[in-house]
Formats: sequence, C-alpha cells, structure tokens
Amino acid sequence: MLVVDDNNGIRRLMSEFFNQQGFYVREASDGSTALQLVMEEKPTLVLLDLRMPGLGGLEILAEIRDLAPETIVVIMSAYFDAKDLKKAVEEGKIEHFIIKPFNLEEVRILIYELLNKSNNPLKQTLNPSSFA
Repeated sequence: MLVVDDNNGIRRLMSEFFNQQGFYVREASDGSTALQLVMEEKPTLVLLDLRMPGLGGLEILAEIRDLAPETIVVIMSAYFDAKDLKKAVEEGKIEHFIIKPFNLEEVRILIYELLNKSNNPLKQTLNPSSFA
C-alpha cells in the first residue's frame, strides 16, 4: 500500500494504522516520489490526496493508471467541488473517494472490500474477522 499526502500527520497516522493491520505501507509526500514508488513497487493500493503542491492528485492518478493499471486508487480530500467530483467520476477518472476527516475503521473496511473485489493475491492473506 502507498499513502500519498503532503500532510505528514495524515501520512504517518495512516501508515502506522495500516502497518498495525498487517499491511506493508510506503509513504510519499509528493507526486514525484509517489510515481517513483509506483514504478518500482507496483503497489496493490494507493491512498492519494487530491490537493498537493506540484503534481495534483488527478495528474498523479492519470500517471498511475498508465504505470500500473491494476493498482486500486482511493482519492482522499478535505476540499472538493461537488461539480468537479461528479465530472471526474462520470469521466471514469475517480472510482473511489473518501472525504477528510475520515474514520480509520471505515477506511479499513473500504480497503478490505476493494481488495476482496480485486484479483490480487493480497486478498487471500486478509482475515475477514479482523474487519468486523
């Protein structure tokens, strides 16, 4: 899993939380670092902040789709325009979106559900009872 957010506190919180759940988590504070990690490691899932300095979330998302089309991407943001979000969803740019602040337990359940729906080998290592 890759957590991409320019806010160090959010990155660390999510990284520590998902490490405790048994996930291997990498962190990136900017788009360039995120894309480098995607190229090198092809993460199963990326939690991606929408608004960051430099490359924005939608730009990074487009690059991830090219580099690792099988990677699940969940967009996170505290700031969004409903009209822009609707357009991005309709255009197929965004499939999964969570609004900050978020409940970590709800994010964990979402991640578990997304991984179980996907065809990746990680889903076989998840224990459904730990997500109750």
